[in-house]
Amino acid sequence: MNKDALSRALNGQRNFSATELAALAKTLKVSLSWLITGDPGPDGSTTPHSVDSPGRIDRLAQAMAFPAGAYREVGLSTSAVTSIGDGISAEHAARMVARKLRTALGPRFVDDLAGAVEGAFGIGVFVVAEGPAFDARAMSDANVTYIVVRATGAWYQANLVLARELGELLAERHTDLAVRGHAAELWARRFAMELLLPEARLRSIDFNRQTPRELATFLWDAGVSAKALARRLSSLGIHRGPAMVHADEGTLQLLVWQDPDCLSHRRAGAFRAPRIPADLYAAHLTAMRQGLVDGTSLAWMLDTPLAEL
Repeated sequence: MNKDALSRALNGQRNFSATELAALAKTLKVSLSWLITGDPGPDGSTTPHSVDSPGRIDRLAQAMAFPAGAYREVGLSTSAVTSIGDGISAEHAARMVARKLRTALGPRFVDDLAGAVEGAFGIGVFVVAEGPAFDARAMSDANVTYIVVRATGAWYQANLVLARELGELLAERHTDLAVRGHAAELWARRFAMELLLPEARLRSIDFNRQTPRELATFLWDAGVSAKALARRLSSLGIHRGPAMVHADEGTLQLLVWQDPDCLSHRRAGAFRAPRIPADLYAAHLTAMRQGLVDGTSLAWMLDTPLAEL
């Protein structure tokens, strides 16, 4: 940065870009997450776990902090997710949220679960091309609330982790990005399972008579993997039935075997490419045209070289 840009940033006349914040965090040897949100780590520390050789936790913090910086850069905020409250079971919470999602996107909200969550709760959902350090994480501070999902072609797996992170927000159990406590994550996982695989629906199905084609149709409608269904049935004490033997072949193989056209459906690519909330995308494009931002944050979110923007 030149001196003028730094001076204006320190005086509040311009926002730091996400890339500048990352460079500041490295130079000052502080956590990028703390630099952006002001929240220390679970141990009260503001320093990254490893400055010289960033490990899994640091990569995760960087992936989570960049969207917050992108919001700040263009002066946008999001709604906050209201806590579900103590004493409400994960299953009851999931039924409440399912009604809200159906209102936002209709009965087939699983066709675009990210869009349904955004529409129903007013928060951002990002898909980022980050390595294998995480599957999904939720983030919330005074101004922004969002969920980041790692890019993957397995949309049936991404739906479940997105639903889990929504549960983390609803239960206010999302403060530790690096390590999740077992009890806290268990509530969110139960929430996700009930949201996408409601117990009442499963108990209405005779899995002993289910054909492989019917199994594939059910997995498509539910938007989950065969392994997730198998775990859910086991946890509820429901017999899997003979068709579930085909689940060992893998969810995608089973779906394509029954319906080759499923790969051309928009859902199949929902989590494959980077995704940015529409309002944030538009704000950054406008700010670029006005010369208020240099496009670095947008390039990072789109996983595109800055020169191509």
